[in-house]
Amino acid sequence: MASSTDDLSRRLTEARDVADKEVQKALDEAGGLPMYDMLRYFMGYENPLKTPSPGMHGKRTRSALLLLIAEMFGGSKSAPVLAAGIELFHNFTLIHDDIEDGDEMRRGQPTVWKEWGINHGINAGDAQTLLVDRCLLRASGIDSDGHAAAELMNETFLGVIEGQYLDFELTEQTLGDATVTEEAYLEMIRKKTAILIGVAVAAGGRSAGTDETTTQQLFTYGESLGMAYQMTDDLVSIWADEKTTGKAACGDIYERKKTFPILYARDNGAEDTLLPLYAEREPLTEGDVAKIVTTLEGVGAKEATVDCIISHIKKATGVAMSLPINQEDKDLLAALAEKIAASAGIVQI
Repeated sequence: MASSTDDLSRRLTEARDVADKEVQKALDEAGGLPMYDMLRYFMGYENPLKTPSPGMHGKRTRSALLLLIAEMFGGSKSAPVLAAGIELFHNFTLIHDDIEDGDEMRRGQPTVWKEWGINHGINAGDAQTLLVDRCLLRASGIDSDGHAAAELMNETFLGVIEGQYLDFELTEQTLGDATVTEEAYLEMIRKKTAILIGVAVAAGGRSAGTDETTTQQLFTYGESLGMAYQMTDDLVSIWADEKTTGKAACGDIYERKKTFPILYARDNGAEDTLLPLYAEREPLTEGDVAKIVTTLEGVGAKEATVDCIISHIKKATGVAMSLPINQEDKDLLAALAEKIAASAGIVQI
């Protein structure tokens, strides 16, 4: 699998470069108002207002995936513009997420709202959604496949916003509320995170002329990657070293987030420990967090989360092997899925 991993890295890097140039082009064509410089700053490009931190402008994962899949199915004229559209949309959600969550830093630099105020943050995010529309309209005008892919993306984007709504609802409820379930959480992350990766993969294929069956297979592959990715984030937030993740150890617990390990533990014998600690108004102490982690481990929450990740990885790999592409590309897509598992410390699928 080493050769597949090396090839994956090379081809994703090439795709990221293409996507990055297209995103920058979309921003450069937007106009000269300083609000577009705010967007350039957030995306990591040079601008007159404030120089972004070097190397901190995101991985361009979704756009690179779209381009990679389009290449696997013979190439597409509309794929670069669609890639810019999905990257701009993803980052629009982050601009607004930072406001909604009160986050002052992202990618090692101040967020847009922190640097220029909430009003500018909201307005800049709104402007970026309209730049997304420009990309989709442009792709629609290139050919019929570009039009079909743009329609698919536009439909899915609304689902992502629905996922944000579900996140708000879940956050506002107490851990003991009957509506706060594993199923509700999984549906929230499916919409908020997984379907955007799903549509990146599906739109790449559709822009290259894939039929409805193959397009749906591609969506399932990407959606499974997205579920595994988010579940991995849940896992490493609790059980990975801070130096590895770059995030505060047990940050999700300190924030009392109702992630999968917490919900699993609550439903499997840890309710009496978790509910009082999650109901308190005072910040959790190190001792509280240590107690929660010990409780999670005692009821098998870590193992349950790993099993969930593995199930999504297996689903993605199975779909990859059924796609009508050459074996080398199938292996590459399988390597991508297994890379997510490796990031969670899972070495055997």
